[in-house]
Amino acid sequence: MTESPGKKTPRRRDPERTKAQLMDAALREFADHGFHGARVDRITTAVGCNPRLLYHYYGSKEKLYIAALEQVFADIRAQENALALDRLEPLVALKRLVEFTFDFFETNPLFVKIARNENLLEGRFIEQTGAIRNSSQPILTAIAGIMDRGVAQGAFRRRHDPLQLYITIVALSAFHLNNGHTLSVIFDTDIRTADWRRARRAHAVALVLDAVAAGDSPTP
Repeated sequence: MTESPGKKTPRRRDPERTKAQLMDAALREFADHGFHGARVDRITTAVGCNPRLLYHYYGSKEKLYIAALEQVFADIRAQENALALDRLEPLVALKRLVEFTFDFFETNPLFVKIARNENLLEGRFIEQTGAIRNSSQPILTAIAGIMDRGVAQGAFRRRHDPLQLYITIVALSAFHLNNGHTLSVIFDTDIRTADWRRARRAHAVALVLDAVAAGDSPTP
């Protein structure tokens, strides 16, 4: 049986592509509106599919949100793992980690917004997934290794707690992003400019290295 002239065959969707498109749209929606303000219809409209398809892939808005959290944290963890910090000299490894973390926050506003919104919810949804906790352990193990090697080689004055140090690095990388508008007004200095952020990056690196390096260790 031949198809009648002018009659178009409906285009079949690629399930994996559609699922990925829904996640991309969901990340933007949750970043801009938070969990409670996000709307499923806006997500599906952006992709051009029926809302039933979203529920088929993700089950519910809550499960979609948790999957979005897992996605953004999986991204940063994968990139951290790719740094291969255990192959670098301690000071070089620590410098690389600070630079990477600063640059990641700078270039991934969706991550910053989604993490900030989840904090406003007091971690209500992130505590429902073990994937994020499990994937976050390797970076602490990597920092512990850097500390141990640095102390053993005499490059570091003492061993800092890996979690304390990581949170310090995150704070140096993110605080100005989360508070840029208010701090710019309060101190009459636009801290959102590229020049200011370059200076902030250099300051963050120097501050962390100065805090750990032994007096005679050359700064990388």
